[in-house]
Amino acid sequence: MQRGKDRGESMTVARVNINPDVLLWAIEYSQRGMDAFKNKFSHVEDWLKGNSQPTVKQLEDVAKFAYIPFGYLMLSAPPDISVKRIADFRTLKNHGFATTGEYSAALRDTINIIRRRQEWLSDYKKDNAYAPVDFIGSINRNMPDDEIVDHITKTLKIPVDWRSNFHNKESTLRFFVDIVENSGIAVFINGVVGNNTKRKLNVDEFRGFALVDKIAPVIFINGADATAARIFTLFHEVVHLFLGQDGLDDRSEPFCNRIAARLLVPKALFNKAWEDNPHDYDELEKYFKVSQLVLYRAALTYEKINEEEYADLLRQYQAKYSKLAKNSGGGDFYKIIPYRAGRGFCRYVNEAVNNGGLSYTEAYQLVGVKGNAFANVMSMAKEG
Repeated sequence: MQRGKDRGESMTVARVNINPDVLLWAIEYSQRGMDAFKNKFSHVEDWLKGNSQPTVKQLEDVAKFAYIPFGYLMLSAPPDISVKRIADFRTLKNHGFATTGEYSAALRDTINIIRRRQEWLSDYKKDNAYAPVDFIGSINRNMPDDEIVDHITKTLKIPVDWRSNFHNKESTLRFFVDIVENSGIAVFINGVVGNNTKRKLNVDEFRGFALVDKIAPVIFINGADATAARIFTLFHEVVHLFLGQDGLDDRSEPFCNRIAARLLVPKALFNKAWEDNPHDYDELEKYFKVSQLVLYRAALTYEKINEEEYADLLRQYQAKYSKLAKNSGGGDFYKIIPYRAGRGFCRYVNEAVNNGGLSYTEAYQLVGVKGNAFANVMSMAKEG
C-alpha cells in the first residue's frame, strides 16, 4: 500500500496497489460495461493502465458496484469463478439464457446464492442423519400421464378438494409451497438478488429453476412473476425433481408443462368445467385459481383445442400482458423475507443454531439478514 499526497504535504491518502488484470476481471464479471465504470469512477482508465492507484474507499465502491467481495480486488490474479450450468429453466417464452448462452449477472449471482444454501443444507441433513427424499427420480417420460399425476398427487398429499379452500391465488400459492416443502423440497421465491431491491430479476430471462439433490432438492421461483404463474412454475419444477435429472433434453420441457397442467387442472374437473363454460377462460380461471396460460395448456392437453388455436391464444395473451408492470417482490419486508430465504430452509437453519451446529454469524450469512431481523424471520418461518 502506498501513500499519496493530497492538498499539501501534511495530508496523505492511503492507496492500494491493485493488479489491473483483477480490476478488468471485476468489470467484466459485473456485466455493467466499461462505460458504466468510467462514468462512476473517473480514474478507472488510469487504474487499468497502472498510472495511478485507487484509495481504499474507491476500491470498496468498486467492489459494491461490481457485486463482488472487497477481498477479490486484493488478489494477485483474477479468481477462477464460474457458475455451474443449470440444465433447465422455465422461461416466459420458453427461451432466455439459452438464446445467448450467457446468464445475466443477477441470475448468475442468484444461482450462486441458492447453490450455497443447498450445499449447506445437504451437508447438514447428512450430518444429522436425515433420510433422502425418496421420490427424486421416481418417474420417467415413458410412464402413462395418469400414473405420473396419481403418483405425484399421492406423494405430495394434494387434497382433491383444495380449490374450495381458497379465495385467491396468493393463498393458493402459500398452500402449495407448504405442501412441497413438507415433502422435503426447499422452496425459495424472490424477485431480486438476495435482499438487494435495486437488482431485480428478469422474468423474460427465467421464471424458475430446480437443483437436483437426493437429500436437499431445491426449487427457486422468480418472485417478479405473477402469482398464478408462480404456482405453475412451482409444479413445473416439481416435475423436474420427480424426473431427477441434471442433464435434461428438450423433450422434458413440454413433458413438465403437460404434467404440471394436469396436476393443477385434473382432467375430469376440467371436462366438467369446460362443458359449463367452453372457451370462457375468465370463468375457468376463477374456478381453477391458475393463470390462463395454464388453462390454455390444459385445453390443449385434453384436446379441447388444437396446436394452432393454442399458439394463437399464447400470442393474444402475450400481447395483452406484455406491457403490464410485474410484481418485483415489494411489500412488507418481514412477510417477504421468509419466502426469499426459504421458510423450510430457515427452519433447518434455526434448528442448527439452536443445537450449536451453526453460529449466528454463519446463519446471518446464509439467510441474508441479522440481529432482530433474523430473529423475526426465524419466528415467522417456524410459524409457517
